[in-house]
Amino acid sequence: MKKLIVLAVAAMFATSAFAGDLNWNGSTGVRYSGATYDDQLNSTTTVGAGGGAVNTSKQTMRDHAIRANLGATGGSGNVEYGTAIRTGTTANTDYVNYNNAGGLTIGLSEAWFKYSHDFGMVDVSAIFGRQKNVFVFDASQQLFDNDVNFDGFGWNFKMGSFGLNAAQYILGAHTANGTVGASNYTKTDATEALVSGTRKMSVLYGFQPYMNWKFADEISAMFALGFYNWTNYDSATNRIHGGYNSSTLNTSAATGTVPVHNPKQWQFYTAWDLPFNLGVNAEYIMNKKTQYLQSAGNTFSVQQSGNEADRNAYSVGINYGKVKKAHDWSVGYAYGSKGIASVINTFSNDKFLADNKGHTVMAKYALADNFNLGFKGLWLKEKANKDDVGVGVTTAQSQKTTYWEVTAGVAF
Repeated sequence: MKKLIVLAVAAMFATSAFAGDLNWNGSTGVRYSGATYDDQLNSTTTVGAGGGAVNTSKQTMRDHAIRANLGATGGSGNVEYGTAIRTGTTANTDYVNYNNAGGLTIGLSEAWFKYSHDFGMVDVSAIFGRQKNVFVFDASQQLFDNDVNFDGFGWNFKMGSFGLNAAQYILGAHTANGTVGASNYTKTDATEALVSGTRKMSVLYGFQPYMNWKFADEISAMFALGFYNWTNYDSATNRIHGGYNSSTLNTSAATGTVPVHNPKQWQFYTAWDLPFNLGVNAEYIMNKKTQYLQSAGNTFSVQQSGNEADRNAYSVGINYGKVKKAHDWSVGYAYGSKGIASVINTFSNDKFLADNKGHTVMAKYALADNFNLGFKGLWLKEKANKDDVGVGVTTAQSQKTTYWEVTAGVAF
């Protein structure tokens, strides 16, 4: 027993000494949000015996949610490391609802280490583990959501004003046709004999060369060109009819999904810092050609030839101000358009999904140091106006989504 007590006390001292070299960070926030969906069909139904007709084409949502994260980073010499936990387990959001029946689920959001080295003219860094996305993208988060952390390997090479971001992110194991699970698999000669049964890893390979250019003391710009190859990733589907939660209100309007399997995406991104605390950014994304599925069977192996899904997305935004200390404020506006087959919804903006176009307004105010109030509003409209996937005809349905949120949060 004495030995156990001595070991426990020694462990406490050792932990305290180690913790003294760490930099702690974290945040907590609350959000109240609402949304209205209108499928434009003006559908009605009769409520109760002898009741009157009521509109079923409109739906209203209200939501209370909370988020929190806690992390620590450290390092010595050329090596840095970090780990963090957060609420929620969904890839592109860390908010969870109040009184969630499953409790406030906590997940491992970061666990990484980084090695950096200066080779004279070239600075090289490599990061391993669960990490923040190494690629740059626009404030509207069209291609990638800020909350998405990937597992794998990220690199940055920098030489003066030029640089290259690159990554090999492990998305899971491809264990059967259209099935991606955890990043482990077992194979036999029998599984490898059929294409539908082949076992392999699903991987995102990404390359993004960029350039920073300073035109004057108050004018600078970044230009980046990215290419992303989602190898063996056969499980991604985007649902038609828009809405930030892919809602389809009227059951008489057939629903469907569009496969975004093994995307190959090109990205162009530019961001400008201008005088008077102004900033401008623009992003364009183009995926490989993708067809709608045929209605019969709704299987990935059978596609409609000649019925190509929209594979393009873009966003243009402007913002004023930066929030760094008490009483700072900022406002921003962006217009975006996302084709149904342009991005993977699982990894992009969870409020602005594919098959939408529209406006985003953002505002933030620092009530005190590290204590921010925020607002975001989205006014979206369904882009493709397609009926059941595979049919490919235009219908009267054109779902409109209005979303707003107010947030308050503290960070340290």
